[in-house]
Amino acid sequence: VYVQGKKIASLGLRLKNQCCYHGLSLNVEMDLTPFDAIDPCGYQGLTMTQTKDLGITMHQPDIANAILSLIQEKLNACPTTP
Repeated sequence: VYVQGKKIASLGLRLKNQCCYHGLSLNVEMDLTPFDAIDPCGYQGLTMTQTKDLGITMHQPDIANAILSLIQEKLNACPTTP
């Protein structure tokens, strides 16, 4: 996931043995310098960013709770199959 050409989040899915594993990461307020030593997603020169650098003042626990609430809301809105 990119904002203004910089990577802020990652989403992942893996299918193995008829199971789906998933993951989500969002850079909130962290030390991004370790990313300088690698090519994120295999893209040389890709710049990482975080919510803090974009002027979002919410801290990690608050953002995590907001994301969790949105996911729960969306999943509950999905039709279910008996």
